[in-house]
Amino acid sequence: MSTQSRISIVGYGRVGLPLAERLVELGYNVSGTVTRLEKCDALNARALKTSVLKFTPEPEGDLDAAFNADILIVTVPPSRESSAHFTAIMQRIADEAEGHGVQKVLLISTTSVYLQTGEVVREEDASHESDAFLGIAWLPIEELFTGNASFSTTVVRFSGLMGRGINPGLYFAGRELKGPDSLVNMIHVDDCVGIMTAIIEQGAWGEVFNGSADQHPAKRDFYTQACIKSDLPAPVFISEASPYRIVNSDKVKSQLGYRFKYPDPMKGF
Repeated sequence: MSTQSRISIVGYGRVGLPLAERLVELGYNVSGTVTRLEKCDALNARALKTSVLKFTPEPEGDLDAAFNADILIVTVPPSRESSAHFTAIMQRIADEAEGHGVQKVLLISTTSVYLQTGEVVREEDASHESDAFLGIAWLPIEELFTGNASFSTTVVRFSGLMGRGINPGLYFAGRELKGPDSLVNMIHVDDCVGIMTAIIEQGAWGEVFNGSADQHPAKRDFYTQACIKSDLPAPVFISEASPYRIVNSDKVKSQLGYRFKYPDPMKGF
């Protein structure tokens, strides 16, 4: 992929911002969006081209700055404010990409598109019967983009994020949890950036990839360690089972030649 390609990242967040920084290091022409003016000013002061854009679900901000690009990277996480309208927001983003002549889309999705059967799941195993994540059914959202013939979309489905200030233990500290022996699926933000960069560099469009660390520790081991590392009270586990899935990421390794920087989540704190 030529570094002259214009790349726009809708959502300079936990993944989008470090991705932008990496792509700029590699010489790409990158811009991105945030939802708050003060963050926009701070990033522009760091020489990261940034504009303000938010959806309510109607867009508020500079659409041309966000969508005049060859490659559009969509890293828009749902929030309390947006969850009720999230599908409409993503539909609008797909429509704007088409209207602005975007050629390639890289969409960040989630491994919640897989059923929790306790078995290994691969890219072809996504199901419309999977549980909603934050109240959102993600497979239909993927299809808003993959079903649009105006551009070529690659979807990357990430597991739970960790690293770069993201503390997975924070959400469970001191709480009572089921399924101590259920296996967890995690990915370090540095590996999110590495996988997305590999997709762009290799021009791997029209694909679906999983992004989840090679190893899958038990829930009890992982979240206890996460809390200990952060001086937080450990969760209290009860013996009742809880459903889980084991996300396989062999495709990013075989097709992109990617090697995880943090293959063991227990060593990624």
